[in-house]
Amino acid sequence: MACYKGNNREKYLQMPIEEKRHLYACGGKFILVKDVSPWTVYYERLKANGKVETNFPPPVKDCCATIKWVAREKYRSKISLWRGDITYLEVDAVVNAANTSLMGGGGVDGAIHAGAGAELQAECASLNGCEPGDAKMTGGYKLPARYIIHTVGPTNRKPELLHACYENCLRIAKANGLRTIAFPCIATGVYGYPNEEACKIALETVRKWFDRGFTDYVDRIIFCVFLETDMKIYEKNIPFFFPKIPPSPPPSPPPTAAPAEAT
Repeated sequence: MACYKGNNREKYLQMPIEEKRHLYACGGKFILVKDVSPWTVYYERLKANGKVETNFPPPVKDCCATIKWVAREKYRSKISLWRGDITYLEVDAVVNAANTSLMGGGGVDGAIHAGAGAELQAECASLNGCEPGDAKMTGGYKLPARYIIHTVGPTNRKPELLHACYENCLRIAKANGLRTIAFPCIATGVYGYPNEEACKIALETVRKWFDRGFTDYVDRIIFCVFLETDMKIYEKNIPFFFPKIPPSPPPSPPPTAAPAEAT
């Protein structure tokens, strides 16, 4: 864990959850992980509504190449797509799409700083900023999330830096035993990364992280979107990176017995 001890950080981290809930900036609007459907359930709802994507768009250059991802039902149960305010999620960590100063800004960054309260500012000031692609962790203060992992997306559309954002956040989560983590859309918006390319990099990074054997280190990874546009982009692309195991073919009918010869 990070070693910052000032400004009531430990008070919030050690506070019983029922007591801390009275201090949440969002009041009683917090969302529990159990109330966020895993992708296995979400996908079936899409399928029932005739919205399952089968014609996948071409991969982004330098992303996913011609890989055909193997179906792993366990992976699908570990991810979620949720549309709403990330500051409402009661998870081990929310990821903040921060700027290099870590001192707050607009969009998700501003909402997280506002929700956590002024005490977050003091801890962020002790971190001496953050480089694009890197990530640093603070307490969550008055957010329902216990921790905030701050990462800085690229402003120059470099896929390797955006990949590093997700990779470093996952590294920090694993190292600190954080089992539920929520990601916003990193580097889109004012940073100008195309939404669909950013989505594919996010999904590819998590998929490869699972493939490296880290699935059991998390209970849920939530891709949190705010715009309907992003929700549709994720709905379209998740089945490509996290395909469903196809149903088994029906058993072959038994062979028909040859008719007996007349005597």
